[in-house]
Amino acid sequence: MGKILARDGEHRDKEKLIDLIQEVASCTSMKRPKEVAPISTILTKALNRHQRFQREAAAAALSEFIQHSDGLPSLLEHIVEAMCLHVSDESPTVRSLCLRGLVQIPQSHMSNYIAQVLGVIVALLEDPDESVQLTAVQCLLSVLNSSPEDAVNPILINLSVRLRNLQICMNEKMRSNAIAAYGALSKYGMGSQHQAFLEQVHATMPRLILHLHDDNLTVRQACRNTLRKLAPLIEVDGFSTIFNKQVFSSERRGDYEDFIRDLSRHVHQQLSPRVDSYLAALIQAFDSPWPVIQANAIYFSSCLLSLSEDQRSLAPYCSQVFAALVNKMTRSPDAVVRSSCSFAIGLLLKAFNPLTCTALQLDRLDSSRSSFLE
Repeated sequence: MGKILARDGEHRDKEKLIDLIQEVASCTSMKRPKEVAPISTILTKALNRHQRFQREAAAAALSEFIQHSDGLPSLLEHIVEAMCLHVSDESPTVRSLCLRGLVQIPQSHMSNYIAQVLGVIVALLEDPDESVQLTAVQCLLSVLNSSPEDAVNPILINLSVRLRNLQICMNEKMRSNAIAAYGALSKYGMGSQHQAFLEQVHATMPRLILHLHDDNLTVRQACRNTLRKLAPLIEVDGFSTIFNKQVFSSERRGDYEDFIRDLSRHVHQQLSPRVDSYLAALIQAFDSPWPVIQANAIYFSSCLLSLSEDQRSLAPYCSQVFAALVNKMTRSPDAVVRSSCSFAIGLLLKAFNPLTCTALQLDRLDSSRSSFLE
């Protein structure tokens, strides 16, 4: 322990300091296990100190000591109670450390506390601090593998909604973890909440398809894994097979577009009642902060529209999409967006009544030109 202090004792960085405190706590647990209980008792009281750095130091040590409380049930209960009280601390660091400690409860005791731990995670998924939200998502991933259905089912939809909100975060690590956690929820999707969770899956599906070709590799991989896990829940013959094709796993944009065309056919053939809601979600994504996601949404929506046999029912979407396509094709600075717009307009002109769609296009184009000249 002395060597650790000599090595890093003067390091001021908060993360390094927390790592140091946890390393000292781990060393103490192994070298002087009898000291863990009295030190932990002191530290739980230190969580009430006025100085933020004192509370952060106490939370850092306790989050390590909790792993070594297997044979001390009364001490474990005391630490858990203290940590649960301080997951609402004003310090984001304390909130994160308390949650990290709670998911480190020894497996032999976790069943007694899992409902409590999951409740904390649900609350912190909506924390105002993004770093705490990310901690909550990561902790959710770590406990879902061992969480029983009766603990997850009551909060399944709540978790689903909160994770969906985090899947469009600008932070790439948050996006990938939130998407991965959504996939982990799939194992609970066939229980008592099946129908409600299925609605959540369909609400999330367009977004996952779009981020399947995200700029970030980790996000793309998370989408692939999650889509493969969610597909069986849809319970449509042959639907899962499209997520096992080579084009689904490919990194090439051309293969992604082939996959989108194939998926669009399956959606029309097997999930036709969902076409409207999918289109509505895709049109919203036209305003995504990521150009590649805009391009993906344009491509996917035009494929869905072009395959429609009931043109009258989708006419409002056609009008909306054409207006957006013409606007983006003339104004977007991103080549991938303009290219998708060009493809989409050509595809829709062929698929719909040529005169109607041409008139729509020309009206929108005239309007755009007038606005541009102004």
